[in-house]
Parts: sequence; C-alpha cells; structure tokens
Amino acid sequence: MATLLAPAGSPEAVQAALDAGADAVYVGLKGWSRGGARGELTWEELVASQRRAATAGRELQVALNIIPKPPERARLFERVPPLLDLGIRTLIVNDIGILAMLRGRFPALHLTASIGCGAQTIADVGLFRDLGAHAVVLPGVVGPEEVGEMGTVPGIALEVMIHMVEEFVLLGKCWMPSHIHLKPSPLPTDPQGFALPEGAERGLRQTGSMKRGGVGACFKICQQPWELFQGDRRMDRRLLPSRQISRAAEVGAYVAAGADVLKLQGRSLPPELLGPLVRRYRNALDGRMGDAGTANRAAELPAAWTVVGR
Repeated sequence: MATLLAPAGSPEAVQAALDAGADAVYVGLKGWSRGGARGELTWEELVASQRRAATAGRELQVALNIIPKPPERARLFERVPPLLDLGIRTLIVNDIGILAMLRGRFPALHLTASIGCGAQTIADVGLFRDLGAHAVVLPGVVGPEEVGEMGTVPGIALEVMIHMVEEFVLLGKCWMPSHIHLKPSPLPTDPQGFALPEGAERGLRQTGSMKRGGVGACFKICQQPWELFQGDRRMDRRLLPSRQISRAAEVGAYVAAGADVLKLQGRSLPPELLGPLVRRYRNALDGRMGDAGTANRAAELPAAWTVVGR
C-alpha cells in the first residue's frame, strides 16, 4: 500500500497534516530549503515537530534541497549529525553531488532525490539508485503506465508528486529570481552551534535565487506579467505558462502501478487549507478499494489549492 507524504511550512501545518491522515510530513530547515523562508522551520520548531510526528507514530522528513556553493557544503554536512540525533532519517536533496557525498558519509540516512533532480524516465530512476538514492520523486506529468515501467528498477522507491504546479522551467532549476533580484547578504551565525569556525570568512550569499547560497528565497518572478514593447508602445502582456496538476482521481491507478509514495506540493499553504487538501487525498487513497466514487469526487479540488508551493 502506498503512503501519503504531505508538506508543511510551519509547526501548525505539521499538526494539520498529521490530523488529516498524512503517513509522513516533509518540512524545510531554515536557510537550507528551496522553498524559501515563508515555508521553513527554525531548529526549535523542527524539534517540536519531530516530537509531534514521533508521538503520532509518523515520520518527519527534512528537505535540505538547495544547491550550495562549495564553501557552504561543509556547513551543510554539519547539519546532518544533529538531525540524526533528533531521530530524523530521511533527507530530500536537490543536488546530485551532495546526494552521493551524503550517501558515503552517512550510511544511516535515507536519501530522496528531489523533484528538482529532474527524473522522468526509467534510465533516470536507475541512475539515482546507483548514486545512492533510496527514493526518487517523479513529477505528476508522469502517468501510471510510466510509473509501472519505472517500478521494474529494483532497490529504489518511487514517489509521485500528484499535486503540484508544472512550470515552464524544470522545477527547482530556475534562475529567473537571481536575474531580477540580486541582494547579497552576510551568512548568518547559527544559534544552534553551526557557525563558521573562528577566523573564517563570513562571505555573502545571493538571496535572489532559490538555488544559491543555501537561502531558498524565491521572488516569484515567473508569476509576474511580462510586457512586449515596440518603441514606447505596449504590444502585448502575458503571464508565463504554468499548469496545476491534481491527479486525485488517479490515485488508485498510481498505487496499482507500483507507486510507493504519493506526495503533495504546498509548503506555503496555511494549516486551514493544507488540512482539507491532505484529507481529500487520504480519502482517495483509502477509498480506492471501497467506495469507487471517492476517487472521482476527490478530483474536484477547491480553487484555493490550485497554486501551491511556488
């Protein structure tokens, strides 16, 4: 039976996802997650959330899914032992090199290749398995039949992001924010004991890109209108294409095809919206062998859920 993996961008959202029936919840750690500050937890919030998940008998996963600059890799690796001590075993990573290095240094970790790694074929799944990933996230554009083919690759679990926004760029690889907003800022001193060694250069990081410097900031430039001018005359005004994918009606097909995890996007959602979203997919997952109409009704999603996690 597949499990349901829900997002959360706050301790309250973690509780809402657990109450709604999520088997596991993934969160971002402040400063090290591609989702940005609007959906990250402080260390204290992470500790409290891990306790909540453990008490409920569920799993809390952490997304360390930025692509750090070389000097920041050591600081990223310093994060891992405290996470292990906390009882967290699954990390979601977005950098292929970091994934391979984590696999070699921390054999106790369960590593998931993030959707930003771009896997969409059976060859991709085999590649990430060989690099040391225990699971790989596939976008919702990959259908059940393709998932069934990828399931023939042994030794790696398949997660499908069945509720997500498909963008015109490869998810997690966007450079548009840094193109528009370059705002260097000092690297922070971490109050949890992860500061740079004494005498080390603090340096700068770019807060304008969600994939640089470990900051995870996104200015949503892709959602702003773009205008075409000829001289002083405005000729056109358009939004860049994006598409909401919500495959709740196909939950049963994905499970039958061999998907191990059904994953939802939406760490930016407040608890009052996240809870019903998780519950809808929980009902679709549980209803696939009972009320055949449950999955079809689950496809009727409120408009408030249609742009998440960006």
